Amino acid sequence: MLRIAILALAVVLVAVGGVMLFAGPVLFRMGLMDLLTARGSFMLTTMWVMLGAVALGIVGLVLAFVSGRHRSGIVAILVTAAAGMSAGGIYSRAVVSHDDLPPIHDAQTDWSLPIAFTEATLKDRAAVGAVRVRDDAIVPQGNGRWTGMTFAAAQESFYDDLKPLRLDAKPEAVTQAAARAMERLGWRVTRTDAEAGVVEAVYRSPWYELIHDVAVRVVMEGQGSRVDIRATSRLPGHDTGENAGLIKQLRNEIVLAL
Repeated sequence: MLRIAILALAVVLVAVGGVMLFAGPVLFRMGLMDLLTARGSFMLTTMWVMLGAVALGIVGLVLAFVSGRHRSGIVAILVTAAAGMSAGGIYSRAVVSHDDLPPIHDAQTDWSLPIAFTEATLKDRAAVGAVRVRDDAIVPQGNGRWTGMTFAAAQESFYDDLKPLRLDAKPEAVTQAAARAMERLGWRVTRTDAEAGVVEAVYRSPWYELIHDVAVRVVMEGQGSRVDIRATSRLPGHDTGENAGLIKQLRNEIVLAL
C-alpha cells in the first residue's frame, strides 16, 4: 500500500540521516574528510535527508488519518518528530551558528591585555602544526561583513558578555579553584602555578575531537582577584562559538569551585 511504502521510506531516510550524523565526525577523525566539509556541506546534506523524512512522515500521517490507521499514524508522528528535531539541530548548528557567529578561532576576556600561553604550550602546538596564536589576528577574506576585522573587534561585536571575572578571594585560592574547575569539566590540566596565578589545560571536543588550549590568568585586584581566560583552537577557521562557550563554562565553574 502507498501509505506503508511512504512510511517505510521515511524510516529509511531517518536511519540514513542518523548514520550520516555520526559519519561526518568519524570520517574527519580518520582523515578522510576535511573539517569544513564535515561541518558544512556534509551536515547540510544530512539536514536535507532528515527534511525529506519529515515531508514523507507528514504525508504518511495524512494518509493514516484518512484511512483511519492509528498505528500508521503513530509511526508517522514518531518519524516526523525524530527527523524534525534532528534537522532543526543541524540547522541551528551548521547554518545559523556558522552564518551569525564571528568566524574566529580564538577568544579571551580582554584583548587589550591578552593572555600569553606558556612556552611549553606553544611548543606543543607547534609540534602538531597548530595555527599560530596571535594577539593581532584578523578575519581573513571570504567572510562577508567580518572580513578584515580584528578578532578583538569581531568578538566584541557579538560576545559582549565575555568579561574578566572579579572575585573576593585571594589569587592563590582562585588559581587553585580554576584548576579544580578544569578537572571537574574533564579537561586535561597541563600547568598550575598558584604563585604566578597561571593555569593551562587542554580541551578535546567530543564529536570531532578538536583540541582547544585554555589559559587562565589570575592577578590581585584591590582586596580580591581578577580572572582572565583565553581559549583558542589548534585548527584555523570558524570555531562556531566553541571557544567563547568554553570561557563561559569555565567562568561559571570557578565561581562554583569557590
